[in-house]
Amino acid sequence: MRTLHGSRPAVPAPSEVTPVSRVRSTPSPWLWVVGGAVLFFAVPFIGTDLVGLQPDLFYLGYFTIALAWFAAFVATYRAQLRELWRLNVWWSLAVGAVAGVAVAMIVFSSAPTGHPDGWQWWFEIGWRGVVYGIVDALTLFVFPAALAYVLMHGDRTGAKRKIGYGGLVLALSLVMSTSYHLGYAEYRDADLRSPLIGSVLADSSAVLTGNPLGAFVTHGTAHVSAVVHQEEGGPTQMLPPKVTGDYPSRGDSDLAAGLAALWLLGAAGALTVLVRRRRTNPLATGRR
Repeated sequence: MRTLHGSRPAVPAPSEVTPVSRVRSTPSPWLWVVGGAVLFFAVPFIGTDLVGLQPDLFYLGYFTIALAWFAAFVATYRAQLRELWRLNVWWSLAVGAVAGVAVAMIVFSSAPTGHPDGWQWWFEIGWRGVVYGIVDALTLFVFPAALAYVLMHGDRTGAKRKIGYGGLVLALSLVMSTSYHLGYAEYRDADLRSPLIGSVLADSSAVLTGNPLGAFVTHGTAHVSAVVHQEEGGPTQMLPPKVTGDYPSRGDSDLAAGLAALWLLGAAGALTVLVRRRRTNPLATGRR
């Protein structure tokens, strides 16, 4: 077929054609806000209040769900979030370290509690301290900050938008933190000021630098301090669920430790495979 001028109509190159199967509608970020608040209330409510899992078994389920949720979120908004992870990285980590020292001082200023001996204590420092602290930071601080970044279309240009981003980070983080803590029975009849103050401190890296990665340092330090100084809870209750005589604690602690070790090996293996794929596949890192 020819046009009036005798030339053939332009045909798009194969690389310019977008198959219908690849066109996906991106869900509204607000659905992730609502879904996250509901999910992270339901996980502790079901795992501790209804089922009464032994704490380390509960953490195993919580960590798996939280990482899967965050991975799905990042996969959905990968392009929009790419610059967030690079933004002021070292400043974010520095602010997170300062905030972590402040939280550790609060923990160590209260009365200590007992802790197990031998390998169990070192296991809890790694599992309930480092890993639990990192996953909590991902759920309560990094995820809300990334949501705020997506909602603002990655634009923090100018003082007004930086302040707006910081305010949105705090608001979303406090929503997630409140919903999450209310999933534990011990917080429903208690003062939530301590966990919410801790949330503000952990959010300081995102608010001040734009990058939330410093929250890993802040909250990881807080959890390790709590395990070392207040393994049985203490007044700040930084390691829920609180196991009392009424708590059924279904599950064996040694079995939980073994499953946790297998989980960590599996997570480390998956992360190694992912990093290698990104290094060998230029499309995965956005390079052409």
